[in-house]
Amino acid sequence: YSNYNQVYFNNRGKVPDEERHLRREIEVQEIETNIFSVKDTFVMANIFEKPITEDDKKTSHAIINVEANNNEKAVQLDIYKSDESYSMNDIDGSPDCTVMMIRGAEEFYARESSGDCDGMTNVYTLSKKHLFVRMGKDSGINTKEPYKLNESRPFQCYVDIPGVSGGRDLPYKRYEPFYIHDQGGTFEILTDHEKRNLVFRLVRVDWEINNHIGVFTRDVMVLYAEERTDEGYKINGYTFTEPDITRVGINFKWMLVSCFMESNKFATPFM
Repeated sequence: YSNYNQVYFNNRGKVPDEERHLRREIEVQEIETNIFSVKDTFVMANIFEKPITEDDKKTSHAIINVEANNNEKAVQLDIYKSDESYSMNDIDGSPDCTVMMIRGAEEFYARESSGDCDGMTNVYTLSKKHLFVRMGKDSGINTKEPYKLNESRPFQCYVDIPGVSGGRDLPYKRYEPFYIHDQGGTFEILTDHEKRNLVFRLVRVDWEINNHIGVFTRDVMVLYAEERTDEGYKINGYTFTEPDITRVGINFKWMLVSCFMESNKFATPFM
């Protein structure tokens, strides 16, 4: 889950700096039946100013045990502080935070929480597409609006320079593989000859505002081709299409980039 969309619209809506959410990504994996590991990362740098490094990230780890609580008529989340090893010994029956989730029309929402939930992945609402997490009391951000993180999908990408097309037998250099997600996932390359620092970003945009009065702005998938130069950050171009597609590409002739969920090596041929 990533809140790239929220950060983008914070900026576009000119939200005051003191009320803006930090860039946040949460990775959830099942490690045993009903037991999940949580890697919760804040990105403390602007992706448009510099490449993001591990030093720019602040990461915490937790284990969530999920079970039905029939007495409370709820789904109980017991959250334990952990580290990147996710030791099962941490699950000792004394969780640091407990959240009771109630089923709504299309989501589960938190009815109540108990324990020391501040500074943890304090789940507020969970749906098929979104994860809302409460603000920490010591976040330093002057807002009660929760973090809104969108579920992401994994993609694999490659870049060809130049962008040979149409089956032409011309020499080119392929840069691959790069693994990103569609919620602001980014990768960079430094070209061999011209030493250009090219940046590529994939965003499944969940529009929060309309661009024109009386016109509904539909969600889209966008692939950006950008570049870091001595003069600053610039966009060479981008392509956009329907939000649920599973592959997208763009060809400028001097450069081609392709991103996909399933490689052509494994795709089923069709007529």
